[in-house]
Amino acid sequence: MLDPRHALIAAALLFGAPAFAQDENDLDDLEDDIDFDPAPRPAAPTDPQPPAPEPDDGDEQDGGLEDFRDDGEEIDLLGEEPTNPQGADSETVYRATAARLGKLEPDEELAGWEAYLAQYPNSAFRKRIESRMDELTDLIYSGGPQQTGPVDAMRQELDFAQAMQLENINPRDRLQIGFEWGLPDFLNLSADYEKALARQVSFHAGLRRRYLGYNIEAGMRFALVKSIRTGTLVTVIADARLNTIPAYPGFRPQLAIGKRFGKVDAQIQGGADFTLQPVVGFQPAATGGASLYYAASDRVGVFAETALYMKPVAEDGAFPGGTFRFNVVDFGMKFFPGSGDKRDMEINFGATVPYMQQWWQFHYGSVMGQFNYYL
Repeated sequence: MLDPRHALIAAALLFGAPAFAQDENDLDDLEDDIDFDPAPRPAAPTDPQPPAPEPDDGDEQDGGLEDFRDDGEEIDLLGEEPTNPQGADSETVYRATAARLGKLEPDEELAGWEAYLAQYPNSAFRKRIESRMDELTDLIYSGGPQQTGPVDAMRQELDFAQAMQLENINPRDRLQIGFEWGLPDFLNLSADYEKALARQVSFHAGLRRRYLGYNIEAGMRFALVKSIRTGTLVTVIADARLNTIPAYPGFRPQLAIGKRFGKVDAQIQGGADFTLQPVVGFQPAATGGASLYYAASDRVGVFAETALYMKPVAEDGAFPGGTFRFNVVDFGMKFFPGSGDKRDMEINFGATVPYMQQWWQFHYGSVMGQFNYYL
């Protein structure tokens, strides 16, 4: 008789063999599905994505924390580099500067463009600026018109103070008359007319008394520098003269420098006075002086001056030789009559006192007056 336990074991073996075989087949199929090759397989193609839009230069970055300077250069408040290269400008800056400098005189405009290129050496408009600077230089040295706008002709000039005992150093159209009366018997009556051929060049002719007699004089003024912006004058003076009694010729070359310091006009000039006299022959002398003028207001001011004249003399017999000299100091007041901005008339009154003289004593002191009319 069959043992029941043996029957159960036989049944299990009968039905379990196909299942086990199926499991082995499943394992084999699974191994076939798994690829053990280390080379990666190409990824499946995907739809192309549109590129991200580039940020516009004008869009705000970083939450709108960018700022702009007045000259057009961007400043990043987060500490990033500016968008403009160092030393470069912008069209806005250039046009604003051109509009501002175009209202000035040529010498002032030229100085303004020089400062602009110093600030923006990599300017995109450098060639245009240099071309304009060349035009201004030609205009200045050719003595062309000095204003581009409808400005009163008197304001185109440098209203520099005219000294009484010294030579005029500011070339312009001018008519001058004056007098000097010294004790005991010195009298000088003078008249002079000056015509400016250009803003920096003028010629004059007139009559005045020098220490050795009345002279007919004519000459030229050439301002090497005449700047309203800096208030500066550098002038070459070349005068020829003819003494009347006794008659002999003379030549007076000088160099003068004037400078305005706020309300003060200061000048210094110096040179020589060469004469060819009948008896003594060729005689050189040193001449010159200095002047200070203070404008107390637009219409009234005070001045102080010194005028020098010295001449070396050789020893001659009983005469010991040495230096003839007659140097004076003068002071007074200056008035500009009229109204408004027009200053075409100038009246000067003053007094003169000798303070250093040897052998020459033309007067012991004098009073003087002068009238200038700027045409």
